[in-house]
Amino acid sequence: MTPATTAATDRPADTGSRRAPTAFPFGPLTDDAGASADPVLVEIVQGSLTSVESEVETAIARTSRSPMIRDAHDFRAGIHDRRLRKLTGRSYSALVHPIAREFPLDQMREGDVFFHNDVYRSEGGIGHLPDLCVTVPVFAGPAEDRRVVAFVQAFGHHDDIGGAVPGSMPSNATSVFEEGLMVPPIRLWDAGVPNRAALAIMTRNSRMPDSLAADLDAECSACLMGARRLGELFDRYGIDTVESCFDAIISRTTETYRREILGRIPVGTWTWEDYAEHDGVDEPRLHAQRITLTRTGPDDPDGERLILDFAGTSPQAKGPINHCGDYSDGVFLKKWLAPILRNLADSPERMAELDVNEGVVPLIEMRFPPPGTLLTPVFPAPTNARTFVILRLLGVLAGVVAKAVDGRMPADQETIRYTGVYGEDLEGRPYLMREVLGGGSGGRYYADGEDTIHVVPDSRNLPTEFTEARFPFRVESLSLATDSGGAGEFRGGLGYEKHVRMHQGCALHVDRGPVDPGLLGGRRREGGAAVRGRDRPGRAARAGGRRAGRRRAGPGR
Repeated sequence: MTPATTAATDRPADTGSRRAPTAFPFGPLTDDAGASADPVLVEIVQGSLTSVESEVETAIARTSRSPMIRDAHDFRAGIHDRRLRKLTGRSYSALVHPIAREFPLDQMREGDVFFHNDVYRSEGGIGHLPDLCVTVPVFAGPAEDRRVVAFVQAFGHHDDIGGAVPGSMPSNATSVFEEGLMVPPIRLWDAGVPNRAALAIMTRNSRMPDSLAADLDAECSACLMGARRLGELFDRYGIDTVESCFDAIISRTTETYRREILGRIPVGTWTWEDYAEHDGVDEPRLHAQRITLTRTGPDDPDGERLILDFAGTSPQAKGPINHCGDYSDGVFLKKWLAPILRNLADSPERMAELDVNEGVVPLIEMRFPPPGTLLTPVFPAPTNARTFVILRLLGVLAGVVAKAVDGRMPADQETIRYTGVYGEDLEGRPYLMREVLGGGSGGRYYADGEDTIHVVPDSRNLPTEFTEARFPFRVESLSLATDSGGAGEFRGGLGYEKHVRMHQGCALHVDRGPVDPGLLGGRRREGGAAVRGRDRPGRAARAGGRRAGRRRAGPGR
């Protein structure tokens, strides 16, 4: 079965609400799942994929315009095969599924660029509307039989896509219609010709139209370049040979995780939960995210795997902390959470070597509660602050795995803080400054946590020199926040302390309040601070460190 043959029967209803996951093929491209692939050529193909992905991201970073894309690097590229499977494992990426659902592969043409940002039409690959995604099909084969063999994709967080507030992230939204322009999968470029009408509609709805237009042009051009590079790989070795290597890459990931990661978790069932403390609308209360982890044994009819059951997760929030996780059997969420499992590797060096591609998907089964929870919201529930839920889930998974392996996991992994400033500069030009500050990672059972890391791979804080040249405020200091990691034999990582003299209004979005326990008796970390004000000199914004951990002699509880 191909994506083209399933598209008509599996499209969601026009209401945007959906229940049954879309059926997409999952399986090898070759009869032997890559077993006969030349191992040397497999390494060459895998290195080529990594190189193409890196070249796409470098091109975007060097030609985009908005600070979030160009300087903060809050974007990702990914390469997928024609079965929609993610092949590269350096970072997470969005999904090709919604494109294949709407546009049969045999109707795509070289030079096509597809676009979407509609959360409820993204099969779970897009979390909020500022995350814009472009997808380019890769063609190969003889001139008389050119066909789609892969996809190159990029998605990232853009400055503004409309909605009730600058930045398109209204913390008090009660509907997705307040959050910006929703674009379902469309053909943004048709055989190399841009759809100027669609681009005009999108830029007209943005408060930062020039930055948006430049960023989209950079992403489309970079992905088209990546598609050409990948097509050269197929031309050099042949379609069948390259696809056999694709299968081998994914199969190797599956076997590696089964042997080195799954093998370290005993058969059994454990439960852990954590909370978001506020949804931006209702009075502060605890919004639970719960995971019941079951490690099945070799005698299980469906094989050895991890079952993540989200039953017990709180009802859908009125405010925008909801995340659409249950589309396509949670395939995006599986790849989002899987990096946590790498902490079970033999060493930090080995952990860094483990890829997270589609090979992790067969080892994880997800069970979602009925519609109407934080992870199964019903359209048009708002989602712009879903970051606080999906990042909290990383800590929940770390916590439940820690129970299974007697604490041999880091404490909470959430490391993100948002800041946002909007106004007019001294020359009357509108500006929007958004920054994602990292924080300290959780203390480990064998070492302190890492200081000031970013959960988005390769992202970074904005350079002070650029910030002061472009925006009407001054960065007076940027340093590690002393003792912010929490006390313990192995402390959590330290967060940032950033002092800014502001000449315009400023609001900081932070999230971590009174509920912040350590792991294995470690103490909680010092939290972040929110600042609001105008012309107030030297106010400090702190991106908190993380929880501490310590070694425990007795059994985990």
